[in-house]
Amino acid sequence: MPEDGEQRAQDKLLRRGPFLTVLLLGLPLAIGLASHGVINLVDLALVGRLGGDAILAAHVASTWNFLPMIVGQCVSTALLAQLSRRLGEGDRDGARRLHLRAQWWMLWLSIGIGVLTALPAPWMVDETGLTGAARGDAIHYLVVSNLGCIPMFVLMQTTAAMRAVGEALVPLSLLLLANLLNLLGDVVLLYGWEAAGIPSIGVVGATYASVGSRAVAALLGWWWLRRRQHALSLRDVPEGERPPVGGPLLRDAWPQVVQIGLRAAVVLVLTAVAQRGYGNTVTVALGIATRLDTVVLFSSLGFANAATAFAGRAVVVGRAAAARWSGACAALLAGLFGMGVLLLCLANVTAITHCFLPTATDDELAAVQSYLGIAGWSQVLGAVALGAIGALHGAGRMISPLVVDLVGFAVLAAWFVIAAAGGGGIEPVYRALVGGTAVLAVLHLGHVAVGRWVRPL
Repeated sequence: MPEDGEQRAQDKLLRRGPFLTVLLLGLPLAIGLASHGVINLVDLALVGRLGGDAILAAHVASTWNFLPMIVGQCVSTALLAQLSRRLGEGDRDGARRLHLRAQWWMLWLSIGIGVLTALPAPWMVDETGLTGAARGDAIHYLVVSNLGCIPMFVLMQTTAAMRAVGEALVPLSLLLLANLLNLLGDVVLLYGWEAAGIPSIGVVGATYASVGSRAVAALLGWWWLRRRQHALSLRDVPEGERPPVGGPLLRDAWPQVVQIGLRAAVVLVLTAVAQRGYGNTVTVALGIATRLDTVVLFSSLGFANAATAFAGRAVVVGRAAAARWSGACAALLAGLFGMGVLLLCLANVTAITHCFLPTATDDELAAVQSYLGIAGWSQVLGAVALGAIGALHGAGRMISPLVVDLVGFAVLAAWFVIAAAGGGGIEPVYRALVGGTAVLAVLHLGHVAVGRWVRPL
């Protein structure tokens, strides 16, 4: 292994220091990942022209589809961390062998998960209480979305490898391209293109457009990594030890799956509580407002991934303090980015609501305002927590942040149940989300600052 000074001289990420690395690598990633959320908003704006039932169907299906997507995101984060540590050790050939095997393994995993999650789609939709025409559209939407895990998982894995070597522009370009193609596909499939003989297929056109656009971006990502000059080129990989892939990736990914799954479960439970307790008005508002949440969530993962890449290299050369600072920087930047998004939404809540649902009633508008003004802050605090966690993942610490999460979510769940049972309306439930998430953010920041997750060599 190279000495600390030699490794730092060779590694541009370490030379920049934690703040600059997390900012310069994380900001493009945050924008690229947030663009998924933005395109979801554009989807919703287009879907909203089809009426409230279309929004209900898209919201329920998209919320359930988030669960298999969590698996892909967490596996790709695990690969990012493992590749970063190997590159930090100077083992480029070993990193390339791991990378090649991981790309093929992810393809087979995506096929299995896509099929297995598509089968129970009717049960998933029924559990949210959706009925009528919206139920049928939601099931169709969910089946296509879950089968669409295949190109999305490949796109996640290829861009994770790019982030491991410090690339920011290419992953950003691929994500933006996918979202542009998605937008064009939405317009054609949602409303039809009479001149080309393409009929409208309704709300499910949005998910067909998403799957097709991601497939194009995934193929381009694979091509980029096939170039011989790439640091992790998939072409002519040197012979050597065949590193295990599935076991190590799943071992590192499953705690993250639980962590992000807990966050998705909050939205699912909130949707069920809203639909069963307050009716379509609040659920439609959630369909709009939680899509805005995804911009904050995805952007925080960009800063977290940057901290993962930096910390993964820092820990193998004994730079414990720098690894800790990368977590603090990611938490700060993710929180600030999320706050900016939320304040922008709050300043334009009426225009945003009417953009997504032109026929929005005063009650629906008030429900969106209520969610963003109260529960929206839970997403900003959640972004802080996710940013901090990114550094721990880079150091290979997967269990300890999960333990912290379980403690924090136990507090959140107790607060939520008490508020929901109080019968005081939906706003106390929103306040419970903010209070519980604040506890979670404080716990994770404390873990990064003083926890025994990284030591000097």
